[in-house]
Amino acid sequence: MTKPPIPFEPRNDPFQHALANTSKLVAKRLLHFPELPSTNTYLKEKGTVGEREGLVVLADTQIAGKGRFERSWHSPPGGLYFSILLRPMTISAAEAPLITLTAGVAVAKVLQTALGVQAKLKWPNDVLIENRKVCGILAESTLIGADIEYVVLGIGVNANTPLNEMPSDLQTSATTLQHILNRPVDLPRLFGYLLGQLEFWYIRLRDQGFASINREYRRLCTQLGKSVTVTIGKEKLTGVAKDIGADGSLVLHTDSGRKHIRSADILSSM
Repeated sequence: MTKPPIPFEPRNDPFQHALANTSKLVAKRLLHFPELPSTNTYLKEKGTVGEREGLVVLADTQIAGKGRFERSWHSPPGGLYFSILLRPMTISAAEAPLITLTAGVAVAKVLQTALGVQAKLKWPNDVLIENRKVCGILAESTLIGADIEYVVLGIGVNANTPLNEMPSDLQTSATTLQHILNRPVDLPRLFGYLLGQLEFWYIRLRDQGFASINREYRRLCTQLGKSVTVTIGKEKLTGVAKDIGADGSLVLHTDSGRKHIRSADILSSM
C-alpha cells in the first residue's frame, strides 16, 4: 500500500510565511510537499470530498505534472508548481474557461512588475517571455449541471531550472526565469506575489465579470492581429486572430467567415 505524501512542517516554511502575507480572501491554507504526482490531481481529490475554497497545494517537484489535453508538464526541482481550490458561486459552468484567461493576466502582471520581464500571453493558457513558454496554467472544473462544484487552478512556472537541463525537445520552445534574468529568483517571494495577483484578478472576475479583464488580456495577447493556424480535433483552421470574445473565445477571421474558437491548439502565428 502506497503511503500518503507528508507535507513539510509549516512552522519554518518560507512559503507558509509568503501565504501569511497575502490577504487570504482566496488562498487561505497551504500544504507544501517535497514531491507529488500532480498538485492538480491531489487537490481534485480534496475537492471531491468537500474541501472548502482556499486550499493551496505546492510541490517542489511533480512526477506526473499535467497540461492541457492530458499532456505531461515537465516539473523538475527549481520550478514553482501549485494549485488552488476555488468554489466560484457566481461563475457559471459555461464561464469556467474564463478562470484560465484571468489567471494568465495575473501571472503576466507579476512577471512584468516584480521581475521586470516582458511577459505576454498565448491564448488560452500559456505565459511567454521572448515568445517562449515560461508558465502553463491548467484549470480543471467539476460541474453540477450548469453550475460549478469546484475548480482546481494549477500554475506551473519554469523558474530556477537551467535551460540546458530542460528536455531537448523543450529547449527551443520553453524558457526559464533564471535563464532570462541570468540569476535565480526568490521562489517564496514570487509565490506570494502570484497569490496576491491571482486573488485580485479572480475576485474581479467573480464580482465584475470578464468584461472588466478582457481589455488587459487583449493587450497582453501575442496572437491578435496575426495569421494563426489552430487544430480543433483533427481539423486545421487558418485565419487572422481579431479579438478575444466575451466568453474567452479566440475570434478568428477565416476565408469561410468569422469563427469563435473555444478550445484548440495554436500551431503557429505570424
